[in-house]
Amino acid sequence: MKSISADKPHIPIKENPEPHSTIVNTTRLLRNARIRQNELELQIEELRLANSELESSRNKYALLYDFAPVGYFTFDRRGGIRTVNLTGANLLGIERPLLINSYFENFVAEKDRQPFAEFLSTVFASHDKMTCRLKLSRNDNRPIFVRIEAMAGESGDECYAALVDITQRKLADVALRESEYNLSKAQSMSHVGSWRSDLLTGELRVSDELLRIMRLNREEATQETFASLIHPEDMESVMAHLRLGAELGNSYEIEHRLLLRDGTTKWVYTIVEPSVNIARQVVRLYGTTQDISDRKRSEVRLRNKKNELQTIFDSVNDGVIVFDHNGLIQNFNHICPQFFPEKILSGRSCRDIFHPELAESPDSCPVELALRGERVETTLVSPQHGNKIRYIDVTANPIHDALGEKTRALVFFRDVTLKRLQELQLIQTDKMSSIGVLATGVAHEINNPLTSVAGYAEALLRRFSDEPALRENRLLDVFPKYLEVIVRESYQCKRIIGSLLNFGRKSNGIVGRAEINGILLEILELLQHQSNYGNIEVVTKLQENIPLIPCDPSELRQICMNLLINACHSIKEKGLVEITTKHSIDEQAVYIQVRDTGCGIAQDVIDRIWDPFFTTKEPGKGTGLGLALTYNIVKRLGGEISVKSNVGAGSQFTVRLPVCHGQESQ
Repeated sequence: MKSISADKPHIPIKENPEPHSTIVNTTRLLRNARIRQNELELQIEELRLANSELESSRNKYALLYDFAPVGYFTFDRRGGIRTVNLTGANLLGIERPLLINSYFENFVAEKDRQPFAEFLSTVFASHDKMTCRLKLSRNDNRPIFVRIEAMAGESGDECYAALVDITQRKLADVALRESEYNLSKAQSMSHVGSWRSDLLTGELRVSDELLRIMRLNREEATQETFASLIHPEDMESVMAHLRLGAELGNSYEIEHRLLLRDGTTKWVYTIVEPSVNIARQVVRLYGTTQDISDRKRSEVRLRNKKNELQTIFDSVNDGVIVFDHNGLIQNFNHICPQFFPEKILSGRSCRDIFHPELAESPDSCPVELALRGERVETTLVSPQHGNKIRYIDVTANPIHDALGEKTRALVFFRDVTLKRLQELQLIQTDKMSSIGVLATGVAHEINNPLTSVAGYAEALLRRFSDEPALRENRLLDVFPKYLEVIVRESYQCKRIIGSLLNFGRKSNGIVGRAEINGILLEILELLQHQSNYGNIEVVTKLQENIPLIPCDPSELRQICMNLLINACHSIKEKGLVEITTKHSIDEQAVYIQVRDTGCGIAQDVIDRIWDPFFTTKEPGKGTGLGLALTYNIVKRLGGEISVKSNVGAGSQFTVRLPVCHGQESQ
């Protein structure tokens, strides 16, 4: 911006000016100068505000462009990539700077490259919006399907393309076709046929397996033909159920016989589910019909194998309970006392197991649902000694007696406490990993602008050093000091970000070698920006020349970070955190000791601090996973971890890790 200066008014020079006239002219000049200065300051402020608004608008639209859910590309006539947003780069799995001036066809699956070239040629020739679908080829071999909508620009030298990820829909279509095929195969293997009857149009659709069961061809698949195959003795019962389904919308299940045209008899099991419209009118009936002839014959044989089945019943490693039609325990195997006391298992009802706090069994009771013919899978959560929670998978199945007696329920119990805790731990660990990836990405994005800030500040400092006129300008006398602060703080931020990137770096599963002292110093530099760090005195006693530890460095960082964060969080106001490392030559091991003067841990819960999801912190302050993950990592590395603590006197955690064999001290 050009400098603006006010024109100086011409003042005639007199040989002997009067004193009063000189003062008046000087005053007028000063007033005009101040007015002009105010005008210039207003113009500068307006320019600054306009530039700020322009920059804010540019950043907003750049952000929308980069993080739009659609990949935006600009191609030249040969398919070269001129511009691409962040979403587009992520679709290709390549960093954005590496994509510019490369050819898009290099990222297209080989079988789709020629169609893409023809599509691009058509786009430039027609100047209309065109669409095509392609499969992309990525380095990680993950299948990516996209829909491209492209249109040539007015210049005719480039086209604008939008890429939409349709992978999920593509895979869903494939899965649907596979599911239909599997359903057909499953029906054939299980001898279950399906049908649908439209009550408004009279249309009937049946599966191939149902035609096979009834020994009909597709031209014979009519409602009249199906009705004629029902055994005369079962006709009344079947039609009564059918009327209830068609008129009242009742679901039902029924077993009945078929009398086929060749005179043979089949038993079938039919389940019917009605479909109603908004007016509560039944419009369709959906049904499955299973050929249970073999099952009926097998039931007779199974009654002769009661003793054999009882032996199998008792040999099952899961808890098994049979409930009679009233929901009372009829039989149980030897595993059940591990889940429930004997007094509950002896002739008591399902209420004593699933809902002892209620006077009657609710409709959601697994046993009650099984007695009504439903199969139920659920999880029973019950407390154990020491306030620990036990998770038990429950599977309840109905038992339909061969002679039409009342339904019973067969219930399996399996202790999945360890599995459930591991699943919850993995889920939480995945979330924590995602947060780490996000933090690392943000750190990368901040690092580049900081480099520019530090570089320009250093350049301005050099300008002040090289040009004496700038140093002598009193209006700029504080600029060097300010620039030195900018440079110093910028590099301080870069060091913090470097530590964050090292900590957030994912483990590649390869065992390397890590130096414990350097990792501890990195983490301390990160933690010094915690809100309560200013109230904590940190003392380090790090032995020099400690051998390297055979481990994944990211795992060692996680151990140290968890212990140091816990130590800082335990100090509410002011306190001390002491960090000690030492090498035991006799044991060929390195010891890491973290001691704090915080609130300490009560003795009645100190044995539980290694349990997943157990925490002594306030609600919302901790997940209870830090020490559990630390314990697992230390054990996996062949080490040991222990704790000493007293309420009000602080805690001391000690980690012992083996060093690399045959390694000299560094």
